[in-house]
Amino acid sequence: MGLKLIREFQPDAIVHLAEQPSAPYSMRGQKEATFTQQNNIIGTLNVIHAIKEINPKIHLIKLGTAGEYPDWLYPDMVIPEGSRIKVNYGEYKNWEIPTPRYAGSWYHFSKLHDSNNIDYACRIWGIRATDLNQAPVYGHLYDTRFDIDECFGTVVNRFVAQAVSGHPLTVYGKGGQTRGYIHIKNSMQAIELMIKNPAKQGEFRVVHQTTEEKTINQIAELVNNVRACEIEHIENPRAEQGENKFKFEAKLLKELGLKPIPMHKEIPNMLDTVSKYRDRIDTKLFLPKTKWI
Repeated sequence: MGLKLIREFQPDAIVHLAEQPSAPYSMRGQKEATFTQQNNIIGTLNVIHAIKEINPKIHLIKLGTAGEYPDWLYPDMVIPEGSRIKVNYGEYKNWEIPTPRYAGSWYHFSKLHDSNNIDYACRIWGIRATDLNQAPVYGHLYDTRFDIDECFGTVVNRFVAQAVSGHPLTVYGKGGQTRGYIHIKNSMQAIELMIKNPAKQGEFRVVHQTTEEKTINQIAELVNNVRACEIEHIENPRAEQGENKFKFEAKLLKELGLKPIPMHKEIPNMLDTVSKYRDRIDTKLFLPKTKWI
């Protein structure tokens, strides 16, 4: 079905978003972990083989994740965008490989394997691809989902829904976990910019999709500054550092014209919008039920 569709449509680019997108979901158990790996890795392999067979000039835009760079691997440095390092191995002299990556969940490992597989396809088949490593997405667009649960909801969305419903903001652990974030509008703009500015033929291009870094405590305070609420620290269900530094270089999208939407300006809008649907908030979704260890 996929091959037939690509042959008939003859696209210039394929935006690959068809993956299970949740780290907590992948950590629920064997069934969820297996589904995540099979769906994500095999799906991506099917796409790159289809491009090779039908038209190697098709630009693959693959949604990756900033989670391929765990905080403990880069504790005191900026994670470079698109950087590659040279290695010498046997007959391969000055062979370039992507910046070292690792992962912190079955989901993040599936994305990491995707990156390696796509990079390999670019090297041996000469296809072109952009690995769009995305930070957690928050915010809302008209007629889109607004998830607040532990699996598919971003912490920003959850805090906003908790504030609206009068529930304490549930901060995992110390709250010093630093991550990059991007508004959903900027996320959509980034994909459009990649379509209009494709990778070169044979290139595996790594682009970082984020606009700002925040700790969980800082996000809680941003919400609290707009709508006073209780902030509660609970046991962290995840296997992660309680405090970390995280600096994610993201230059290309801004150079191409991305206009970042600041979180502190968007949170008041989110609170106003979610307040209109307060009766739909299921507060039972707020507390995490999945422990990673």
